Amino acid sequence: MLAASRISESLQHTSITSEQVKTLISPPIYVASAPMFVYPSRLISAWEPRTIQVDLPKETKQGVEVKVAIRRGSTQSLGIDSRNILKQFYKQFTAPIDLGEEYIHDYRYETDGNIAHLLTIAAARVLFIQKTFPNIDRVTVVLRENASTMAKKVFGLLGIPVLCTDRDVKGNLVTFKETTSGSLEGFYTEFFGNLAFDGYIQDTPERVFISRKGKRSLINEVDVEAVLKEYGFVKYYYEDIPISQQWSISRNAKVIVAMHGAALASLAFNPNHVKVLEFFHPGYVVDMYRNTVGAIDGTWCGAIGRIEPDVIKYLDYKKQARHFALSRTQIDLDCLRMGLEHLGIEKS
Repeated sequence: MLAASRISESLQHTSITSEQVKTLISPPIYVASAPMFVYPSRLISAWEPRTIQVDLPKETKQGVEVKVAIRRGSTQSLGIDSRNILKQFYKQFTAPIDLGEEYIHDYRYETDGNIAHLLTIAAARVLFIQKTFPNIDRVTVVLRENASTMAKKVFGLLGIPVLCTDRDVKGNLVTFKETTSGSLEGFYTEFFGNLAFDGYIQDTPERVFISRKGKRSLINEVDVEAVLKEYGFVKYYYEDIPISQQWSISRNAKVIVAMHGAALASLAFNPNHVKVLEFFHPGYVVDMYRNTVGAIDGTWCGAIGRIEPDVIKYLDYKKQARHFALSRTQIDLDCLRMGLEHLGIEKS
């Protein structure tokens, strides 16, 4: 966690006419070494399949620059337009909404259908503003007229006001320039660790299995769940429960086993040095939530599913990184047990 004094010291103030600019160098993230257990394969033993263990080295994710600018004006000056021609005409022939001295952040041109983006990008930006600009206690997020129910719910739970409109909006514009994705990860504990939200549930399980339905689900979920029950895990489908319950479960958990996906973004709320075992399809392995766990001072390891014939073809030869991003996979039960053993989890 970064102390408030450290945040203030890391800011450089610059005045450009009526625009106020602050430059932040985010704190580094220390990512511990960790193993990944891969479904048994003959790649390392031609005559019989064997489990592959990949030991990832420790890493330090250096701080990156984030520039925040505040100026009086209209969202029209941002030079961003919807690709929808009708919406472009609508904006041209309707008067802007004037919010006076309200601080506003235009989020209409980024995805509002993915809870990970809403939480770790949009909400994180607002929390950053509120924690580093002492005189600003309210930032209104501008969403498109037909914004997703999820987006409105997320901001509502966090007490962040929203305005849903396709018109231009006047006010004190807050804009961000981030040099890389995940620029605010180093602040997750500071931003989310003790953040209150509506509907918080105090009594939730310490050991949680977050499964998925449909795309990116587990082929052998029944078998995986049976093993996890021996260790006292309780299964949830986050897509079936309210967002406030999702956040409560993730905040309170001591151990989480989950398929890679947006549900893991709510790890940002966890202050318990959580232990995480993350499942992957072999064609889509990414370090996003390994970094998140490092940012919140938790412990992470991974398990990779059965290697399919086309994985190397599409990843290494065709270079299609997201070809398997939504594919289902099968996790080896011994790999599952090895992951739990690495995390120090015993049967209940």
